[in-house]
Amino acid sequence: MKIIQTIRRILLFTLALATFFITGCDEIKDIIDPETEPDVIVGDTLWVYELQDLHLSANPLAIGPDGTIYTSAGGHGWNGTDWRPERILALNKSDGTLKWQSEELEWSQINSNIVVGDDGTVFVNSGHKLYSIDPSTGNFNWVWEVPQTLPGENGTDVYTYGALGQIALAADGDIVTITSESGSYYRAVYKIKAGSGVTSWHRFTSASTAGNYITVGKNGTIFKFDIIDPNYVIIALNPQNGILKWSINAYSSSSANNISIADNGDLITFVQTDTLARINYSNGQFVWKQNVSSWNAAKFIDNHGNILTYNQWSGSALYSVSDGSLVNGPLSLPRNVSIDDKNQLYGVISDYDPHLSVTDEDGTVKWGSSMGIYGGSIAVSNDKIVYFTIDNKLFALQGDGALSHSGWPRFTHDNRNTFNANKF
Repeated sequence: MKIIQTIRRILLFTLALATFFITGCDEIKDIIDPETEPDVIVGDTLWVYELQDLHLSANPLAIGPDGTIYTSAGGHGWNGTDWRPERILALNKSDGTLKWQSEELEWSQINSNIVVGDDGTVFVNSGHKLYSIDPSTGNFNWVWEVPQTLPGENGTDVYTYGALGQIALAADGDIVTITSESGSYYRAVYKIKAGSGVTSWHRFTSASTAGNYITVGKNGTIFKFDIIDPNYVIIALNPQNGILKWSINAYSSSSANNISIADNGDLITFVQTDTLARINYSNGQFVWKQNVSSWNAAKFIDNHGNILTYNQWSGSALYSVSDGSLVNGPLSLPRNVSIDDKNQLYGVISDYDPHLSVTDEDGTVKWGSSMGIYGGSIAVSNDKIVYFTIDNKLFALQGDGALSHSGWPRFTHDNRNTFNANKF
C-alpha cells in the first residue's frame, strides 16, 4: 500500500510540473491535500507556487497569524531585461494560491525582512521608505519616508536622507528601524507608530558594521551595536523615548552577528571575534565571556538553553547559556536554522549541495529534501508545514514539528520576523 501511495505522489507531482510548463500558469497547486489524504507523510510536497517573470527573494519567509505566507519578488524577467521593483506577495497556506500582490515598492529589492505586526499588518523597507500593508488586500495603509534633514545637536539641521535597513517590532507593536546605506549623512534609529506612520522619536547612530540589526528584549529595551567615540559598543535604548540606558564595550565584524536573547532576558552575542558573551539585560554587565572557535556568526538558542553557532572552519557547536562552556562539538549541523519544538534543526549543511536537511543536535539526519533551497528562507509553521524558496519557486512540505516557542529558534526570532524576544 505504501508503495502505491508513493508512486501516486510521484505521478501527481510530475503531472503538476508538466501542467505548469504546458499551460504557463503562475502556480502549481494541489499536489497533496492533507485534509482529504490522511496518509500524508513527512517530506511530502503539499504544493508549489511558481512565478514566471520575477525572482522570489532569498530572504526569510514570514508567516502571519492566520497562516498566510509572505515573500517578495522583483528583479528581472527570465530574458534578462525589464528590471522591475520589488513587491510583496501573500499566499494562501491551504494550496499556495496567490492571495494578493502589493504595488511596486521603491527599489528592485527590499532592505529588510518582511515583518508581521501583532494585528497581522505587514511591514517592509525598500529604499528610503517603510511600507505598512493591509494583510487582507495588499493595499498600502501608509508609507513613511526617511526625512531629508533633522535638527542636529547644535540646533542646525543635518542631512539624514539615507536608505533604510532592518526592522524590529517594538513591545507596543510599533516599528523600530534604522538607516544604514553607505554615504555622507547622519544615520538614525527611528520608532514609527504602527497605526499611523508618525515618527515617535529618533536617535542618531553610527555606521557600525553590525548596525543593521536591532533586537528587542524581554522588557522591551532596544539593543544594537553602535559606536560611541572612540569605543565600539552595544547600546540599550529606552523604547519610550530612545534615551540611552547603558552601553558596554563590544565589537562585531559581521552583520551575521545577531543579538539573541536568553529566556531570562540576558543578551547572547559575540563581543569580539571568537569571544562569545552573555550580558545582563538590566545593567549591561558581562555575566560571562568565553573564547570559542567561531567568526561572529549567527546564534540560536534551543529548547534546552544551549547556544548554537557555526564556525566555517570546524562546523557547529553547542555552548551552555549558563556559563558559556562547550556542551558538544564540533558537529556537522545545518546552518541558518529554524529549531522546532522537538529540538530538530532545519537548514542547509553544504553550500555546494544546498538542500533541506533536518537533523537532531547530534547531527543525525532525520529527514530532508533533495530539492535545491535558499537556506535562509526556511520557515517552520505552527501547523508543522515547512516552507522554503529556490529561484522562482516556493515549496510547502509536510513536516513533523512546529517552530519552537522558547529560546531563540530562528535568526529573526520567530516566523513574523520581529527580532523581539516577546513575540511569536
